[in-house]
Amino acid sequence: MIDKAYFSDILNEEVRQSAFLTQGQIGPIYRLETRTERYLLKTSEPSGRLETEAKMLEDIKKYGIVVPQVYDLSKTHLLMEYIEEEAVNTLRQEEMAAQVLAKLHRVGNDAHMYGYWYDTTIGPFDQSNEQTQYHWALFWAQMRLMPMAQRCYESGILPKWEMGRIETLCSKLYTRIDMRKIVPSLIHGDLWSGNILFNMNGAVLIDPALYFADREVELAFIAMFNTFGACFWNAYTQIHPLSEDFYETKEPLYQLYYYLVHMAIYGEGYLAGTKKCLERLKV
Repeated sequence: MIDKAYFSDILNEEVRQSAFLTQGQIGPIYRLETRTERYLLKTSEPSGRLETEAKMLEDIKKYGIVVPQVYDLSKTHLLMEYIEEEAVNTLRQEEMAAQVLAKLHRVGNDAHMYGYWYDTTIGPFDQSNEQTQYHWALFWAQMRLMPMAQRCYESGILPKWEMGRIETLCSKLYTRIDMRKIVPSLIHGDLWSGNILFNMNGAVLIDPALYFADREVELAFIAMFNTFGACFWNAYTQIHPLSEDFYETKEPLYQLYYYLVHMAIYGEGYLAGTKKCLERLKV
């Protein structure tokens, strides 16, 4: 049950209605309504996960990118602005998405560090962000691929043979990527269609999994689920052209992490995609 009186005090306006919207990765999500406004309420068991989400949203906002306003926060809830979506032409949506992601990806850091200043989250999982200076391949292997592969293997979803292939890949990952051509860029980190909202004012980013990375990690995930079409790719690559090895190497290498994440959440239905990435990488 939602304590309407509690949130009425916070908002200084009576919460008249609360409605269950969906079951999130870490807890139920609700819409609260007062006489004049709507709000989004995310809930969870006591943890620091919602605090991390609020910090990520505030960090993105610093760069002039629209995210929901945070109104209240605790170990068990995050009260935010409810983003009203509007019908926007698909081509216009893709142009908006390209613009906002290109802007986010222009954010770098002077130390040339990969990772972030604190650990973040992706779905229901913690995402370690120990900062690694200059060495992108080391970060991707040790902070992304191996921890998630180990999680899948220990849960019995990832077969021993496939785990061995990933270990082999990670042991010599530095030979596959020309790190001289990669600059740390701030990425959303979990950019599927449900995590970018559109209205007439532009695109709004929600549910980030923030860190500094090769910006093409974001593009590989977009390509994985075909989130956007040709208009997006044309608009984005006019600002940030794709690297020469994107389709051959980076796309399967970066998609491998997301297949592992989805396997850890949803089960072995994503094993085939994992194997396909390894086959494309000739491991």
